[in-house]
Amino acid sequence: MEKEKFIWNGIDLEELRQVMDKPADDAVTSIFESNSMDELRDILSKLAENDDFVSEQLPPAMHNFVQSELQFEFTPKDIELFRQTHEIWKKQGMRFVFILFFRALPYTYMAEKPANVLTTTKLLVTHTERRIFETAQFVFDVMDENWWEPDKRGILTALKVRIMHASMRHVILARKGEQKWNEEWGKPITQEDLVATNQVFSLEFFKGLQMLGDPLTEKEQKAWFHTWKTIGKIMGVQENLIPKNVDEGWKLQHTVYDHLFRDKTVAGIPLTKALVQTLHENFHLPMNLILYIMKQLLADEQFPDCFERMLGPTYKDEYPEFFKTYKNEKERKEDFAALRSGFKEHAQGYYQKIKENRPNLLVRFTKIRWVLDLIYHIMIFLGIGKNKLGLVDQHIDNLHKLIHKNGSEEPIDELEEGMILEVMSSLGGIMVGILSLHFRKGKDSGFRIPKTLKEHWSMH
Repeated sequence: MEKEKFIWNGIDLEELRQVMDKPADDAVTSIFESNSMDELRDILSKLAENDDFVSEQLPPAMHNFVQSELQFEFTPKDIELFRQTHEIWKKQGMRFVFILFFRALPYTYMAEKPANVLTTTKLLVTHTERRIFETAQFVFDVMDENWWEPDKRGILTALKVRIMHASMRHVILARKGEQKWNEEWGKPITQEDLVATNQVFSLEFFKGLQMLGDPLTEKEQKAWFHTWKTIGKIMGVQENLIPKNVDEGWKLQHTVYDHLFRDKTVAGIPLTKALVQTLHENFHLPMNLILYIMKQLLADEQFPDCFERMLGPTYKDEYPEFFKTYKNEKERKEDFAALRSGFKEHAQGYYQKIKENRPNLLVRFTKIRWVLDLIYHIMIFLGIGKNKLGLVDQHIDNLHKLIHKNGSEEPIDELEEGMILEVMSSLGGIMVGILSLHFRKGKDSGFRIPKTLKEHWSMH
């Protein structure tokens, strides 16, 4: 029986599982061949720890690679679309973070072959917090105002991620014995993986906003998609895999999903569990609230079993109310109505929990030796002495207003559909505020959110 083919624009996606990123791979290989694995690890460690690295600090082959990629030229039309995208980011960035955590990441963990990169290297299972914060930081860097300019972090951040990908490929493929990479998965971090992951930052954002009832306009989608496919080029996606428009992008993305989501889900389950635990432990979200939101946002016409596949093996026994089967549409609607009522209660519970835990948020991500510095940064961040709230406080206050009766501590009786969207936006705002308090080990600076963006988001 002939094996089913998955073709987009004449390109066989199965063949793409053998194609990586030659320019970046060659640069990393040259370091290994001329030096040692220890030196390669040292370079990677410096890249991970130093946000301000310059290519002169790199070995010649890597320096030449970075410099050649920095020659990327942007047209006036490109820059116009980048600026439009930044305006969308200012307006919708908190919802983007929300959709990334509750829709995009768990949905794409169904892609079993690329998920094996994260499980075999234990990058997400044992370093969950770090990987998730790094993903968020990458987004904030490439969505910053004028990110494409040489003195901004955007392009360098994208190139750093690209180098890290090439380094991971090199290390994975060099393994022997029991740790040897399974060639049935194709190569690690292939062109198929790169383009599909890049498009997640566009297409799944569009999908998530649509599901939340606040879709982007066609013009906004065009600008956002163009910006992210440009970022994709910088990160090594080859030219023949760059779709011309959003419709082409969806055709490619659905073909990739058809190709990769059919495999039995194994590697993606611990990744999803690790994500849920991070949302629960680092963002203080109740488990019931996490499961409710994911059940809503993972409902999907192409793969309607996503929620069950990714979360059922871990949470079905403890939270059976989220994994019911329905005899008909009436039963499904009645159950979702009951879950929506529960959402109000869980949101109110979260408000109380986050309010009580607020002092702990300020020291959650640091070590004792940084306490004095942390207190100073907290004072600056909160604007002590000024009549202005920090991001966390602002959105805790917003959440309070949404789930309580006017001017009181009495909970509202019922959340209307539109109010659910606003509650989710406030949750996204609190999550962004918590991100802004994150301090990474060995670093003097916290999670980078531009001051102008902080001010804009705290006022809206």
